[in-house]
Amino acid sequence: MGNKLIGYGSYLPRKTVTNADFERVMDTSDQWIVERTGIRQRHFAAENETVADMALAAARAALKNTGLTVDDLDMVIVATTTPELDFPSVAVQVVGRLGATKNIPAFDVRGACTGYIYALHCGRAFFTSGMCERIMFIGAEKMSRFIDMNDRSTAVLFGDGAGALIFERSTSSYSGIIDTVVMSDGKSFDMLHGTADHKIVMNGPETYKKAVMLMPDAARYIMEHAGITADDVDWIVPHQANLRIIQSGAKRLGFPLEKILVTVDKHANTSGASGALALAYAFDNNIIKKGQLVLYPAFGSGLTWGATLIRV
Repeated sequence: MGNKLIGYGSYLPRKTVTNADFERVMDTSDQWIVERTGIRQRHFAAENETVADMALAAARAALKNTGLTVDDLDMVIVATTTPELDFPSVAVQVVGRLGATKNIPAFDVRGACTGYIYALHCGRAFFTSGMCERIMFIGAEKMSRFIDMNDRSTAVLFGDGAGALIFERSTSSYSGIIDTVVMSDGKSFDMLHGTADHKIVMNGPETYKKAVMLMPDAARYIMEHAGITADDVDWIVPHQANLRIIQSGAKRLGFPLEKILVTVDKHANTSGASGALALAYAFDNNIIKKGQLVLYPAFGSGLTWGATLIRV
């Protein structure tokens, strides 16, 4: 059994933080940030605004977009690495706050920047088994909780936000979430991780080397597994971590830059929310059109990496 994309929604916090704002509080510049990352601005959640709040806003937008209610869903999966509470899950909070009157399964996936692909990987299995008719996938992150203003190499990289996609089961096997692949390498844990006191530790050069190798490898695997070539893909929507990583990965794959969707300049790195936010932006601005084939690779802490192929 296949599935199809039927709706989307997104949420960005009201507060926009530009590179000029960082210039006022640390030794950096707009030129330095743009040249190394491609980032020009990002959104920061309010101090009292939680990951669940942002996930809920994206979920409501997606339901409104499709004309559905929460009781029309069979499952909610949230990709997040930054929940304020150890338990319950963000997904359960969202389902409850949406006013569900039936007992909808809901759970979180923690795959860092690859988290949304891990969520889609799980959901594809539920569709294939016939266990679910309709699943909402949410990516929501409050990365600003982890920003160390004494570390300019990481502080300027991240932003907050949430995105949601709703898929439902269909008879076509070549639509919706067509294929997924997810991988991990726990031996490289020290390269990129969060600390107990909510700080980000990153070996930038080594992370860059791994990202520009592993994201294209996952994308190449998906294309080979699906029996397609780069010419068959309409858009690559890579994890929005860094413009230089995106450009280097595209070069390794042989994809022209005009087929690469870039939102990192507007949103920065929103970790597990990155892919859903980028797709929502593309749909809102009529960039990606119905029926087109989208390849979404990602790489993150863990190390984790993977890719998914979606016919929108």
